[in-house]
Amino acid sequence: MNNKKIISAVLLVSDGPVEHEYFQKLLEINQQELISVFSEINNDLMSTEIGFYIKHDSIKSDIVTNSEISALLGDVKPPAILRGLSTPALETLAIIAYEQPVTKMKISEIRGVESESSIKTLESRGLIEKKGELDVPGNPILYATTELFLQKLDIVSINNLPMIGEYFDNSEEE
Repeated sequence: MNNKKIISAVLLVSDGPVEHEYFQKLLEINQQELISVFSEINNDLMSTEIGFYIKHDSIKSDIVTNSEISALLGDVKPPAILRGLSTPALETLAIIAYEQPVTKMKISEIRGVESESSIKTLESRGLIEKKGELDVPGNPILYATTELFLQKLDIVSINNLPMIGEYFDNSEEE
């Protein structure tokens, strides 16, 4: 079977980046051959004017939309990785994004309810990760967003998140 077909199909159905090691074992090819196939696929996509391409580094790859297309998709639907997340999980993700690094206790305090299951869901999807421990008795774990979170929201850094106050007319609404 054609390596280009296999790689593009795997990347299309995956829910996030795929490690190169997976493709190398599956297709019995080395890193250099894999990068060459990525280039071939990207050339094919560019020549047919398709709105996405394979973004890769030395460890993993993913299919992403071209930046000019991404801007048009914002109103259409949320990034796939956010679909299916419960309201509590989205609330927890927002708190972590804006307060990071943050402890589970602080997240639960802000939400007013326990957030353990939401944190586990977000960790399993690769949107948040443990970023160390707070140097206080009990050493609570600190959570922060991941590179995948930034990629899926098509932002470079958490500094690109909108300011919360931008959505309110006055401080009482905020």
